[in-house]
Amino acid sequence: MIRRLFRLTVLAAIVAGIVAAVRSLTSRQDPLPTPATTPSEPWPPLPAEPVAAATPVAETTPDPVVTAPEPVVTEPDPVVTAPEPDGVPVGDAAFVEPTADGECPDGYPIKAKMSSKIFHAPGQLNYDRTTPDRCYRDASGATADGLRAAKR
Repeated sequence: MIRRLFRLTVLAAIVAGIVAAVRSLTSRQDPLPTPATTPSEPWPPLPAEPVAAATPVAETTPDPVVTAPEPVVTEPDPVVTAPEPDGVPVGDAAFVEPTADGECPDGYPIKAKMSSKIFHAPGQLNYDRTTPDRCYRDASGATADGLRAAKR
């Protein structure tokens, strides 16, 4: 009994939806009716503005060619490596690029992926599977570059 009532209710809802769709498609009414305050006649033309007479352009003489002064050659400033807030100097590379076979060189065991900003230490779950973008000496160097440690 309840199943039959449920089926009839669903069938009635489907039929009502179809009827509403057919009515909306066959309706010929303007979806945005014209308000009653809109004038039915076109606007009157704007008064023509008098055209100003063309003023003659005064002839100008070309400016004399001015040459630029010769540039002064100075020696470049010496590079000063100021320490960062974390104590690592700016000019000191805390990381190295991996070797051609995709492994970290000796002394740089921390593998870092720059796309995910995650680094892996030896002994972690995915350390052997990770192909590094950078190799660090220790975790503090990777953390200083804005990377986070892998969770597993």
